Order: sequence, then structure tokens, then C-alpha cells
Amino acid sequence: MNKIEIGAVAKPQGIKGELKIRLFADSFDSIKNVTEVEINSVIYKVENFRAINADEAILKVEGIDDRNFVETLRRCEVYADRSQIVLEEGRYFITDVIGSDLYLDSGKKIGVVREIVSGNVDYYYLDTYEGKAVFPLIPELEVNIDVENKKVTVKAKKFTEVVMYED
Repeated sequence: MNKIEIGAVAKPQGIKGELKIRLFADSFDSIKNVTEVEINSVIYKVENFRAINADEAILKVEGIDDRNFVETLRRCEVYADRSQIVLEEGRYFITDVIGSDLYLDSGKKIGVVREIVSGNVDYYYLDTYEGKAVFPLIPELEVNIDVENKKVTVKAKKFTEVVMYED
């Protein structure tokens, strides 16, 4: 399984072994057709998968029919095969961006994307020639992400305004 983390088990839902999942996907639509998931290194066939809201879903898998067992899976990551995840046009997997070179639109190479922390705003952590740095991925940066060539380009003027360098 070429796996991507799609969420984590939050808690049991009901008494029949359903799992409430905190979603990490951009949208439930991108993962709604997943047929298998991996939880705690075990692969399960999906019986039912439905959204509660934008951030949560209910997952029922074969072989888990007991609320008490679901309790033991709290905080466990839920993975799906990346081939079953549907990405919208212009979207990408974070894992495909990590390791990309970061360039300014002037052509100057700044460094390498080391980590991305997702939230209301994604934060890109970099290894640069001036040390470690972080910047928020905001629209004003006019970011261009080329996953195939492992290259991220940002608007130079705005980048210098928002980047924060560590000591």
C-alpha cells in the first residue's frame, strides 16, 4: 500500500464498532470512495464511510464490531492507498512537496522545503542558506507548486515580508 494519512481515530461512535475519524484530507469527497484503510498496521475493508461535517467522518470496517476495541484505537492514524484518493485540479499531497526546492520568482533559489504543517494556513518549514526558516502559505505569495519537478516558486517581495528565520 502506497499510503497517505487521511485522518485519525477520535473515538468510538455507537456500540457496533464504528469509528469517528478526525479528517486530514482537504475534503471528504476526495476520500469517500476509499475501499480499504490501514489502522494500527492492520488493513481493513471499508463497509461504510460517511461524512459528519468538514472535519469528521464515521468509518465502519469489516472485523471491528465492538466499541471496546475501538477505544484501543483512539489517536491511531488512518491510512488509505494514494491511488484511491481523488485530488482536485491544482491540489497535491504534502508528501510530494516536501523535499522540493524553493525559488523566488526572480529565479533565486532560497532552500528546500523540510516540513509542512497544515491548518487554517499551511506553514512551510525550510532549510535555507541562511539557516532554518518558516513562512505561511498565503495567497499574496502567488505560489506555484510543480510537484513533478520538485519546485516551489513564490513572489519575492511578499516572501521577504512574511518569512521568519530562526536564530
